[in-house]
Amino acid sequence: MIEPKSSFPVFIVKDLDAAKSFYTQNLGFDVVFSGDWYIHLVTKSGVQVGFMLPDQPTQPPVFQKPYSGEGVIFSLEVEDADAAFAMANSKSLDIALALRSEDWGQRHFCIQDPNGIYLDIVQSFEPTEEYQSDYVSE
Repeated sequence: MIEPKSSFPVFIVKDLDAAKSFYTQNLGFDVVFSGDWYIHLVTKSGVQVGFMLPDQPTQPPVFQKPYSGEGVIFSLEVEDADAAFAMANSKSLDIALALRSEDWGQRHFCIQDPNGIYLDIVQSFEPTEEYQSDYVSE
């Protein structure tokens, strides 16, 4: 069995500078590696994300196509979704889904970054009775 010790997505994007600016200025990420074709960002709480330019000759073909903008949601859990939504509005971020509460135990909204990545900003809370049995307890 493979037992991961941590995880981070790497998005292949066309604009590293836009990614760096967006994530450091709006989401509390710090740059821990910044090369010509790859950057790696980390928050104080340990959330990590990488961004790589497409068509890098050092990378195998499977890692060369840019992100198409569909089929991925990068979720970031926060303590207070209402405060995060207010901040997103005040900075005129691209809000793709307005703040809402879901019966399965999430208050969230969605923004889109400059490279087209959707970020679901999520605060967890107690789900309604209908969804409580869907959660696995240890």
